Amino acid sequence: MNCAECRENLVACVEGLLDREESLQCQAHLETCAACRAEYTAITRLQQQLAARGPATAGVSLVNPVMRRVQAMQTERERNPIMTKLFTRWGFGLGAAVGATAVMLIAFLVFPKAQATAAEVMTKGAQAVAKLTSIHLRGQLRTLPADNFSYINADCPFYTIEFWKQSEPDLKWRIEKPQRVVVMDGQSAVMLIKNAGLAFKVPPSTTSAFDTDWLQQIANLSNTITNELNNAIANGWKMNLAEETGADGRAKDVVTIEAKSGLPDNDYLKNSFVETADTRRVYVFDNQSERLESVKIYLHAALDDKLIFELDQIDYNQSIDPAVWKLDLPADVSWWQNEIQKLPDNDKYASMTAEQATRAFFEACSQENWIEAEKFLRESPVDHLLKQELGGLEIIQIGTAFTSNASPDQFVPYEIKLRNGYNKKLNLALRKDQPTGRWFVDGGW
Repeated sequence: MNCAECRENLVACVEGLLDREESLQCQAHLETCAACRAEYTAITRLQQQLAARGPATAGVSLVNPVMRRVQAMQTERERNPIMTKLFTRWGFGLGAAVGATAVMLIAFLVFPKAQATAAEVMTKGAQAVAKLTSIHLRGQLRTLPADNFSYINADCPFYTIEFWKQSEPDLKWRIEKPQRVVVMDGQSAVMLIKNAGLAFKVPPSTTSAFDTDWLQQIANLSNTITNELNNAIANGWKMNLAEETGADGRAKDVVTIEAKSGLPDNDYLKNSFVETADTRRVYVFDNQSERLESVKIYLHAALDDKLIFELDQIDYNQSIDPAVWKLDLPADVSWWQNEIQKLPDNDKYASMTAEQATRAFFEACSQENWIEAEKFLRESPVDHLLKQELGGLEIIQIGTAFTSNASPDQFVPYEIKLRNGYNKKLNLALRKDQPTGRWFVDGGW
């Protein structure tokens, strides 16, 4: 089951209306797809909210623009559960229930009038670009040039991040920032970390990979609308609409959404990635064309909100140079190993705690024993950047592991002295590989 088929069945899956085979296929897809899983969670919360409202929900009358939109939809067979009752009552099929128009309907039921109006603006924006064949986005992100695509840091400078995508004749996409690029050429997705000379490959073709979901969702405007409104409804996010005049003299509709990550303020990963941050998201639509023109994302900080992402260029349905879908790899590129191999003395490493694995990894780097260091890495062989930075280090202190609600990793505080005399204090992220039971380094050095 692919993403489109899964989303077509999400409401029925939530309410237990699928037959056994369809339910198993849907659940199998949800286990591997973060985007569909997030939508499933939002719809589940929405179902619970509607159930809690009881008969009052079904009695809500809708304003004329929504009624006209609803009456234009084709009615599917009647079902019993509350969400399906609601959708079929107003003429929605189950597949349409997870579309932008249906989400706007729910917004009118559970949002105050001002927020429902903002939902309608976003829905119209999605419909205005419902049949895109290509899109090109260019913006600025506060990040590190070689770090994850979703990594943010309010203290970092802005770096350009760019996205190309075509849906016809076949799906292809590319996302790039200064030291990291990923290309899906229709067959597979390959990512290159330029300064490390390290490449990753995910076969076969995929709609998203390598933590690019948040930007993919912005590019796929229909899904953006659906996800944003679903989350706003399910989580009680505030949504407002304002009008302004743009630099081109045209009227603009400005929708602002206050998005919450759900993480406590003391969580280690809070505000470290787009998905784990409390943000204010500002979408600007042209009033006449109804198309999205720009996006700004502000990080909620202790003293004031800080702009961390600005999307200021959106090109719709323009031809894309075929060279965009080609990725030139260095001749000496190192390839990431997708599976950790079981070692002859695997039990020795599997019995280690996260703290012990951290110490063993840094001791190997200290001795420049790269064969030993590789036992704690998924990237093999060790790349030249790691050798250059960690070779000959001195361990000063290894702390006690802690966790984050946003990750399965264990984080181990450490302090080391590098060969150049610089003291480095960070938290090493380690994740346990289930087949081998060993810890491997997932970041933080």
